[in-house]
Amino acid sequence: MVKISVIIPVYNDEKYIRECLDSIANQTLNDIEIICINDGSTDSSLEILNEYSNDNRIVIINQPNQGSAIARNNGLDIAQGEYIGFLDADDIYIDSKSLEMMFNAAKENDADMVSANLKFLTQKREIVSNPHYDRGTFNYFSEKCEIGPDEYGIPFYFYKNLFKSDLLTDIRFPNLLRGQDPIFLSKVLSRVDRIYGVPIDFYGYMVPTSFNKLDSYTKKYHYICQYRACIDILNKSGLFETSDKYMHNLMMYLNGNIDVDVYDIVCEVFDEKYFEGCKSEYESFKRSNILNKILAENTQEYFLKAKGELNLKQDSLTEYKIGLFKSELDSKEEEYNKLLSENERLKKEYELEKSFNEEVTGSKSWKVMNKFRRMRG
Repeated sequence: MVKISVIIPVYNDEKYIRECLDSIANQTLNDIEIICINDGSTDSSLEILNEYSNDNRIVIINQPNQGSAIARNNGLDIAQGEYIGFLDADDIYIDSKSLEMMFNAAKENDADMVSANLKFLTQKREIVSNPHYDRGTFNYFSEKCEIGPDEYGIPFYFYKNLFKSDLLTDIRFPNLLRGQDPIFLSKVLSRVDRIYGVPIDFYGYMVPTSFNKLDSYTKKYHYICQYRACIDILNKSGLFETSDKYMHNLMMYLNGNIDVDVYDIVCEVFDEKYFEGCKSEYESFKRSNILNKILAENTQEYFLKAKGELNLKQDSLTEYKIGLFKSELDSKEEEYNKLLSENERLKKEYELEKSFNEEVTGSKSWKVMNKFRRMRG
């Protein structure tokens, strides 16, 4: 049995896969298995993987494009390592000693899960700090320690951990288009008693240029469903602190997005009892989206339903629209008046400056000094 199996799903990652593979192939821990699952790439990713095939630690699996969840599951099915790690093809292991240090910590403590620190990787491949640690979203390991699963933070960044293979016997990634990772990690956290932390910058995570990957109804639906699934898993296992943090994370996402689809999905997936601990945040989300949906639905029937829920003063959709238009017009007029006022202020400043300059340049002393300036020039 090898010490660690590292599973890497690969899909059209020709730009980064060499750096990724080099970061793991150059680890000081040599007794590792590197399982690369080519998920139907259409670029040169497979050719690059084959360039590394002379390294007998590397296993290459080809599959038609099915997504990273199935790719990782297929890797888990054949992994031979005592411990399992995960690496995305556009990410890297930062420290060449990290796997060795984490494996040693795992063996010393007979640990089911070992965790280290994660940094961000920019598009220019620069390693930068992870702001989530300053916000307290995750536990930062400044020294060797052990923590309970409720101290881990929200169930993100499963990459920064090693897992005992015996722990993952019946844990797999759900086949979702978005949000499969938190469900996987929530299941793991519900099974472990202690997590052993290693003070090392282990993982370099490439930050997406845009987080807005929820560009279809199905992706939105899967993303909201994973929140419900994670919260249920965490509550059932008694990890209430983590569940509360993840609910707060959901509310931040919801209140940052006015989206009719998301609102309808939340109403379908969640009972309102889930939001008892964050009523004001939920009511704010609900009100904003109902008001937005009045215009999206554009029917008297929906307006009357919304009127009952929000105690609106208007009696008809037409009256509501007129009021909204007037409000927006008043707002624009106020903005226009502010711009006029600022323009007048700048105009006066300009006239004063112009007057001062004319006074200076028209003076006898300035004209005399100006002759000297020209001679010196």
